[in-house]
Amino acid sequence: MRRGALLFLLIGLIIIIGGFAAFLLLRGGATRPNAGTEPNVPPPPTVIPLVKVVQAAVDIEANTLLNDPTLLEVVEVPITEFDEQNEFSNISDVLGKLLINPVVAGQPITRNNIRDAGLAQRLPTAAPNQPRVKAYPLVVNSLSGVADQIAINDFVDVVATFSVERQIIRPGPAQVITVNDVDQLVREYQYGETQNLLTTKTIIQRAQVLQIVRPAAPVQEGEAAQGQGTAGASNLQSSSSLPQVDASGQPITGPQLENATPPSTLTEGIWIVVLALNDQQIELLEFALQSNARIVLALRSSDDVAIEQTTGVTIDLLVREFGLPLPRPLPPRVYGEAEVFVPEPTPTPRP
Repeated sequence: MRRGALLFLLIGLIIIIGGFAAFLLLRGGATRPNAGTEPNVPPPPTVIPLVKVVQAAVDIEANTLLNDPTLLEVVEVPITEFDEQNEFSNISDVLGKLLINPVVAGQPITRNNIRDAGLAQRLPTAAPNQPRVKAYPLVVNSLSGVADQIAINDFVDVVATFSVERQIIRPGPAQVITVNDVDQLVREYQYGETQNLLTTKTIIQRAQVLQIVRPAAPVQEGEAAQGQGTAGASNLQSSSSLPQVDASGQPITGPQLENATPPSTLTEGIWIVVLALNDQQIELLEFALQSNARIVLALRSSDDVAIEQTTGVTIDLLVREFGLPLPRPLPPRVYGEAEVFVPEPTPTPRP
């Protein structure tokens, strides 16, 4: 009896141990990862690209010409903060522009806050101990404007020729008059004709050319349509190595060639040259223009910085200093009475 109860307890213990082992085995199999599946790893965060933007390195006031690169700097910002339509990425796109409104340091330079610099911003700075220059317009033509060979930033001299009126005074006959019972010899002077004497002087030297303004060329009807068709023919006719032809394309020979006008590249008409002058030079040039003086420009070499001392030119200086020979006046001819008076004039025959 005791032996049966012990066997029953032993079998129950084995069943309990086996059930517990099966439970652990099943639990471990449920938590073991499957070899065929990858672990669930979260994706990495999205990287926002950076772009360059031009901003103010220091506080910049309004109406400042952005020609100093030290006023600007380039930084990188997220592309989500960059306004491609209104901001810049290169400093070269901003240099030479004029700032409209002030910008504090660290703020970007925007397109709606800058504009192209005008002529006032392109005036050169003054030399040491010299006044600031201003822009002065001068009307020139193909002769006074050096045959249209002047370019912007060239330097020119201004030469003026004035016409000065002088009245000729000649001595008259001597007369004896009595003053306080004393006879005195008095000679009266007679005023003769008025002569116009010329005097030439270089009044301005080394004036910089700031701008050249040309009038718009008038375009007549039909010229625009014919321009492309005649361009090739005009280029061929202007070549000196080809025979000259007339409007119909036939060669010009004989008398036609002698009367033919050679092609010219001289620019006709008038235009305006804007010069950089100080107030004293402007007064000189304005007085010359109001005096109807002839004004011509002389183009300087690009490396010519000398200021020449000139005496100017008048007729007496040409004679005295430069040895200009003057023609002698012809001796007066005395006509006899026989040449002036006819004793017996011949009557005009009647018809």
